[in-house]
Amino acid sequence: MSNETLNRTSIADNFNKKETPKKVNIDVLKRRVYEQEKKDKIFGRVIVIALLSFVCVLGFFISV
Repeated sequence: MSNETLNRTSIADNFNKKETPKKVNIDVLKRRVYEQEKKDKIFGRVIVIALLSFVCVLGFFISV
């Protein structure tokens, strides 16, 4: 083996030893996803209600 090969493996080992959090709380992640989905649902409902209201108001002014 050449010294270049040994140097490359030692460099690769150093990159693999990144510090990462040891524990991840899944409940916190699930709650964040749930809250984001809830916000998206509410946002979608508001847009649908606004469009329907606009069509109703537009229809009312056209009929008058």
